[in-house]
Amino acid sequence: MKSMDQLENNSERPASPAEETAPLPLTEKERADRLSRRIEETNERRQQKQRRFWIKTVLLIALIAFSIFLLFSITDSLTEDSIKSIPALIAGIDWKWFACLLGVVVLYMLFESSKYAYLLKISTGHFHFRAAIKVMFLGKYYDGITPLGSGGQPFQIYYLHKKNGIPAGVATAVPLVKFIISTVVFCSMAAVLFSFAHEFLPGSTINTALLIVAWISMGANFLMPVCIILFSLFPNFGKKVIAWIVHLLAKLHIVKRKYTVMHRYIFEMREYRNSLKAILGKWWHIPPLMVIAFVCGVLHFSVPFFVTVALAGVAPTMGGFLQMLCLSVLSFYAASLIPTPGNSGALEGAAAIIFSAALSATAGGVVGWVVLTWRFLTYYIYIFSGVGINIFEVIRGAYRNRRARAAEKRAN
Repeated sequence: MKSMDQLENNSERPASPAEETAPLPLTEKERADRLSRRIEETNERRQQKQRRFWIKTVLLIALIAFSIFLLFSITDSLTEDSIKSIPALIAGIDWKWFACLLGVVVLYMLFESSKYAYLLKISTGHFHFRAAIKVMFLGKYYDGITPLGSGGQPFQIYYLHKKNGIPAGVATAVPLVKFIISTVVFCSMAAVLFSFAHEFLPGSTINTALLIVAWISMGANFLMPVCIILFSLFPNFGKKVIAWIVHLLAKLHIVKRKYTVMHRYIFEMREYRNSLKAILGKWWHIPPLMVIAFVCGVLHFSVPFFVTVALAGVAPTMGGFLQMLCLSVLSFYAASLIPTPGNSGALEGAAAIIFSAALSATAGGVVGWVVLTWRFLTYYIYIFSGVGINIFEVIRGAYRNRRARAAEKRAN
């Protein structure tokens, strides 16, 4: 046992620096204050996020409203028939073909989702079809609210990896490979249809200009997956190109932290390369995916044909089907480089001009309704569903926050 002298000496020993700087235990009041500050900071961040969401939503709805106004203004000036009123439009609907139209839209959603399910199957051994449907809607929504459709893939990757436990490499590869295959297939379809555009579209200066713009836009879209594949096959060449582009942007004072941006894009290119090798290495799985993408393209761009038959009573023929397929693809690519969310305004305007020129003799009074219905079933529906989901999340977050505050009060 220690003697009393030793105990006294130990008690008089000065505290070490570690003991002097050791934090004292928090009291109950300090813990409550710290928890309260954390809740307030979380609420403030949530409120800022909500404010940004509402600002973006209001601006997007205003842009959609302007696009619809522009659409009907153009069709009213280009067609001889007056625009049909809503009651007259509803009275003239062929409900059998309208049911076919809704069936085509549902089939498109299922086939679009099956791209992700198929890629998940060959990557993980499981289809994950429910996750594939959510990923499809998520990508459509964020592509629709960002310029040039650039916002969908990051959220899809995050959802697959964080919410579904998909490995990071697979979660990165699935949206990327889907984008590459879909873009190549859609551009190939467009090139074939554009070759026959003169047979389906009356010749005029503005129509010729729109066709030229569509060719250029299609080429630019096709160039993106080609560059990704080339950079993946030749990484050293890809690094040099990225370094040159970033250096040029830095000279133009567009990029500030040159080396940080350069390293980030080179890292992303390496991730893409590894992801592509994991899936594209199994090349025999690619043809079925291309078939699915082709069916998706046909379903998506044939919506105006079914709308015209259902709303305008136009007789369904194979020639009419090919014409509407060509015109919808032409409208899509003529506006695809306009940097508005979902190409809003530009696509409605281009489609109004192109469809009015081709359909003024047979369906002049419903051209605006045809384009509007097409846009609603292929674009607005995803935006409004995404806004609805976000509103639901805001309400649920406010409810949970209220419950947390009530629990805190009871604890105190």
